[in-house]
Parts: sequence; structure tokens; C-alpha cells
Amino acid sequence: MNPIWRERIVAVLAIALGVWLAFDLADGALALPFAVGAVALGAIMLHVTGMTIDAIVLAALCLGYIVGNRGFAQLMPVPGLPLLPAEIGLAIAAACVGWRSARDKRLPWQPDALNYALLAWVIVGTARFAFDFPRFGFVALRDYATVYYVAFFFIAQQLGRDERTRRFLFRSLFVASAVLPFVFALTEFFPEFFLGTLTIRGVPLIYYKGDIAPAFLAVCGIVLFLCAPPGQRWWVRTLATLMLVRVFAGDNRASTLGILVGLAWMAFSRFRRFAWFQVGLATIALLALVTFANFFETPWAAQKVRSLAERAMSVVDLSGRFGYTTEESISKTDNNQFRWVWWRTVASESIEYNPALGLGFGYDLARGFLQEYNPEMGEDFTARSPHNILVTALGRMGLVGCAIWLWIVTSIIARTWQAVRDPRSAATQVALWAGLWPILITAHLGVVLEGPMGAVVFWSMLGLASAYRTATPESVPEETEARPAELAGEPVDVEPLIVRRTP
Repeated sequence: MNPIWRERIVAVLAIALGVWLAFDLADGALALPFAVGAVALGAIMLHVTGMTIDAIVLAALCLGYIVGNRGFAQLMPVPGLPLLPAEIGLAIAAACVGWRSARDKRLPWQPDALNYALLAWVIVGTARFAFDFPRFGFVALRDYATVYYVAFFFIAQQLGRDERTRRFLFRSLFVASAVLPFVFALTEFFPEFFLGTLTIRGVPLIYYKGDIAPAFLAVCGIVLFLCAPPGQRWWVRTLATLMLVRVFAGDNRASTLGILVGLAWMAFSRFRRFAWFQVGLATIALLALVTFANFFETPWAAQKVRSLAERAMSVVDLSGRFGYTTEESISKTDNNQFRWVWWRTVASESIEYNPALGLGFGYDLARGFLQEYNPEMGEDFTARSPHNILVTALGRMGLVGCAIWLWIVTSIIARTWQAVRDPRSAATQVALWAGLWPILITAHLGVVLEGPMGAVVFWSMLGLASAYRTATPESVPEETEARPAELAGEPVDVEPLIVRRTP
């Protein structure tokens, strides 16, 4: 065909499609425009980046959940059909991974303890779900998401085997980390715009969940500080420090505890300077507050010191017997009692009715809790998870599921220790393993891994971190002793030595 006529035909078809989509948008029908826009954007990304479809989908999901958070998670292209971004992306990426595994005749998991633990989690959870779905229907499927979101781990791990794809996925995470603090600040300064204007069918496109947003700030702060480009480290690391200060200054205890654990892991690595810098900064700030409170008798400083002390006490005061004086601390101990009663109720019900395999997916884990805690909350209470992934595992899959989850956490601890202690570990590798912990700690004190907002990012980061099988440092170690070649400014070969044995 003549190229000129081919271009004219394509132009006419594009105009007709544009008019059709415009009418759909005017009528409020978003399914077809969303599909066409996604295909067009995917084609552009494929052409520009040269990445595979599943890599682009995974990067887009992580970017969307980190920056858009709860708003992005609630996007529903077809009204009434619970087809959310995580499920759409999972279907596309899983199909690509399945096809590639069949083509290469290679399974999408590794022969190690972490992979085996996650496989056991999926197998036991799926077996339990097979018995629960006929009884509870769609409700069981919704609860089963806690299990099937683990598929993002295997997808990210397989994609991360290719160094070029691994770099692309990590750069996408770095971009999301750099964008998050600015968007988060804008939502606090201009809430009306994000809640009332930037919406789709009345649902905000960007909306932050109170317990997950601080955890993401902690994760992104670690990623930015460790992986800042050499020429831009001064402002990137300043931004990362401000993000962690925002977490410490906030009222979310889980994310604060999570960043402390992440910094503790980093203190054992060659990037310990960042951890000690944050500890020193927090110590200076605390000494300044104590000085103003005791020597200058400044009311706001005394109030802040008292609030920090009671906040620290409330972390371990599950019974709420400590005498609190600030309103913020009193609300914290109420939250402790709320969680403690729920955890105890779920544990007692699971042990009583089915200790081995639990109460199943679809069972209302809040029913017994509400009867004991506050029966009047029944009509307005919609939460289904007991704010602790370990207790969720016990309630849904019994002691077997609980044991498997402890196996998963133990494997993550071992792999994190291995990564931070290895002097050959790249900055990206340490950032991924240390950055997992704010989310993991928050998951044991809130509803995080039961939904896509935290689960997609966590399992994708874990899979990407697990994909590092050979140490390929991207920069010269900052904390190791300088060698002659480094002092001379010459490039240093940091690849591991290969010892060849002759028979």
C-alpha cells in the first residue's frame, strides 16, 4: 500500500476512535477509554524503554501505589466489577511470566528457604481457600488476596534475573521515592484539591492511608539516601533526611519502630554512616528539647518531651494501665487495647474451632471481637483483618499458616543479615533489604499486607531483592578502608575473586 494512503487511513481511524472515546468519557463510561489509554501508554513505554510488558506493569503498579496510595488502589475501570489495578496488573504480569517460563523451561522460583516458605504459604492458603470459596463466595476471594499477592514476589524475582530489567525496576522505585515527599506535602497543604477536584467518579486519585503513608516515607527515605546519584547527593540525602524526620515527628508508632529497625540493619552494613547520622540527629533534637524544657522552662518543649516519653511507653503498654497525661497518648493506649482484644479473640476462636487450619477465608474475624469490645460498633465497623499479619495467618490458616509466616520472616531476617554484612553488596541491594522492614513491622501492627497498597510494593521489593544472586556493586564502598588504587582515583575491581582449583 502507498505509504501516504496508509497514513491517511490510520489518521481517519484514529480520529474516529478519538470521537468515540470522547462520547464515552462524556457519558461517564471509563472502561473502554481506560483500556485504550493503557494500551497506548504501554506501547509508548515498550518503544521508549525496550522493557517487557510485565516489567512495565510492575513498575507502574509500584509507582501508583507509592504515590497514589489508597486513591490509586480504589480505581475501578468498570463500575460494580471489583477489577482493581493490582488484579489487572497481576493477570497481565503472571501471563507473561508463565509464557516465558514455559518457553525457557525454567520455573519462576529459586531453590532457597525464602522461596520454599512462600511456596508453602501459597499452597496451604490455596488449599484452605478451595474449601472456603463454596461457602463464603466472593468474601473468601477478597480475604484470599493476602495469599495471592505473594505472586508479585515471584514475578519480580524472575524479572530481576536480568540485570537490565532489574535496574529499570529499581530506577522506577527510585523515581517513586523522589516524587512521594512532594506529592505528600501537597496533599497536606491543598487537601481540597486532592479530595474534591482530582477525582474519578468522586474517588480521589491520590489519597494516603494513615498507617501506610509513613511506612512508605521511611522506605523511600532509605532508598533515596543510599542510592542518590553522585552529582546530586547533597539535595537527595537532605530530602531523605527530612522524610525520616517527618516519620519520627508523626504520630504513627509502627512506622517509627519500622524505621528504627531499618536503621539498625544498616548500622551493620558498610553504609552505616546514614544510620549513625540519623541517630545523632535525633539525639541532638532530643537534647535540645530536654534543655528547653528543664533549663528554660519552655511549655511547648516540656509538653513535647512528655508526649514522646508517653508515646514510647504506649508501645509496650498493651493493658493501658500506665497513667497518661496527654490526649494523644490516651488515644494510643486505646488503640493498644483495641488490637489486644482483637488478637486475643481471634487466637482463642482459632484454637477452639480449628487450631490446625484456622477459621478460613471469608470467616468474619471481627464478629467475636465486636461482641467483647463494643457491640454498638457492629453496623459501622467494616474492617476484616485484626491489624496484624501474624494473627491474620492464625485466623485464616491456623497454626500451620502461623508457622509458615514465622518461617517467611525468619528467612527474610537471614537474607537481610547476609546482604548487609557482605561488603560486596551493592547500594541498591542493601536499600531493598533494609527498606523492607518499615513495611514488615507496620504489617504486624496494622492492615498492610492484607491489601494491595502495602502488599504489591512489599512483595515486589522482596522479589527484586531476592533476585540479587551475584554481587555487582554500583559504586565504590563508602565505609571500607581506602586502598592504594582508590586513593589514586583509579577504578577498583570489586567483583568477587574466583578461585580456580586444578585437579
